[in-house]
Amino acid sequence: MVPRAKVLIVEDDSDVRRLYAIGLNQHGFEVKLAANGAEAVERIHAEKPDIVLLDWLMPLMDGGEVLSKLSENGNRSVPVIVISGQPAPEKLDPRIRRWLVKPVTIEQLVAEVAGVAGG
Repeated sequence: MVPRAKVLIVEDDSDVRRLYAIGLNQHGFEVKLAANGAEAVERIHAEKPDIVLLDWLMPLMDGGEVLSKLSENGNRSVPVIVISGQPAPEKLDPRIRRWLVKPVTIEQLVAEVAGVAGG
């Protein structure tokens, strides 16, 4: 049996976080959750996800700060899909595989995660 890709969803809106989790879980992904950037950094180190879905604008620590913390801690390789209400900046951090602008459908999310996960 093929192991399921482990996805960490980092989203401060609990309803959105739960919706993404249900959709990805129903499509066979193993889902972990973080409610803010500080929690995301801890979870990335503890859980070693295959992919991180990262909300860009969050309290405590935003998406850019999360990426900086990962670099400081030597965790540069985890691929990131940003989901934001903001358009993508002209120059993206190389770890950002995709930048999705909200609203995002579950079908779109599943397709993007599957593409990054290699299946």
